Amino acid sequence: MTRLVVDPLTRVEGHGRVELLLKEGRLDDVKVRLLESPRLFESLVVGRRYDEVPDLVCRICAICSAAHKLTSLQALEKLMDIRIPTVAAALRELLLLGGHLQSHALHLFCLILPDLCGTPDLLVLLQRKDPLAEAGIRLKAFGNRIQEIAGGRVVHPVNPVFGGVAYNPDKQLIDSLSEELRHWQACWPDLCHQFLQLDNYPEACPVTGTALATGLQEAFALNGESLCYGKEQADSSDYAQLLGERSRADSHAKDSNGRAGPFLTGALARASLAADRKLRFDMPAGTFGIHGNNFAQASEIGWTLQRLGQLLETLRQADRSEPLRATLKQANGGVGTAATEAPRGLLIHHYVVDEWGMVVAADIVTPTAINQRVMAAQIMADLANEKDHERLCKVAERIVRAYDPCISCAVHLVRVENSLSYRPKAYADPIF
Repeated sequence: MTRLVVDPLTRVEGHGRVELLLKEGRLDDVKVRLLESPRLFESLVVGRRYDEVPDLVCRICAICSAAHKLTSLQALEKLMDIRIPTVAAALRELLLLGGHLQSHALHLFCLILPDLCGTPDLLVLLQRKDPLAEAGIRLKAFGNRIQEIAGGRVVHPVNPVFGGVAYNPDKQLIDSLSEELRHWQACWPDLCHQFLQLDNYPEACPVTGTALATGLQEAFALNGESLCYGKEQADSSDYAQLLGERSRADSHAKDSNGRAGPFLTGALARASLAADRKLRFDMPAGTFGIHGNNFAQASEIGWTLQRLGQLLETLRQADRSEPLRATLKQANGGVGTAATEAPRGLLIHHYVVDEWGMVVAADIVTPTAINQRVMAAQIMADLANEKDHERLCKVAERIVRAYDPCISCAVHLVRVENSLSYRPKAYADPIF
């Protein structure tokens, strides 16, 4: 038996590796290992006051910090039966959508575009002054600016607070966002068309896994009280039974082993579930397998730009004398669970608080942990008949990259070559 190892995975957020086990020259088993250092945030918040938690857990990830903070706030506000004001809800959604915009732009134009153009990394494209790469960087900057205005700073937002938001941005800032948004609404269709014309994708099998998302019963949304998986639904508070998470000896991330799994979450899952419910969600025709996640993210950017326009108009017309925070209540203990569609998929925060307002238990489920099993299954499906070692490793890496995994907060752009290894291509070890 031979083992091929792709280590490190490049152009993903964080540190991971893929091990391909070959028996008699054919792929026999696949292991996707997420090897970032253990973060231990669930233990870190135990024994803390409930109002300390959102500012701590948003440090899990800079790219997804808005989603983590907002989901944490929602779970704890649900526990305390707090209903936030309308303007605060609009500002929070604006912040969340800014996070989606910058994250999708990062994935499509910084991490995927080099594959489609046949270059080793984004830096080569920028040196060539590639118009798609340059436009993608500007689009990401626009998403960052939305986060800065709605959240108070680009990462680890300070504006969302218990009961609502701390302040309403100046009308001039809202107007400036509206003006820049009109530019992107006008140019995105052509930019998206150019990206979709780059069809340098490997052959792929149909997507494996059960699509999983929230907030998709009547309209496309990023929050909801129920979890949709395939044709079924479950209350978000029943997530633990549905997902069946457990620790793995060979990975630093939990694995979802629920009976309905393995689960697929993210933009492609959202698109699939929206289509099943006859919701409008533009996707190009054709079978691209998991690489269709790139098209789904591009489609979501278009939806996001339209929704941002509606939110900014709501904020422009809002009565600025209206309260921004609900009246806070004493934390008397209880359980709170919230589910949000983060850029990469379903994000769940769950907390148990005692009568003194202290956290006694916490559970955080991230999209990449949910996708860990289905990544390996997809590699196995797509490459079952492939024998060429170099192609096995290249395509396996592209499959993992298509999921847009957020393994940690780092992006690797440097390739290390070794004459006796395949790094990040692969190295081959005999197994006796």
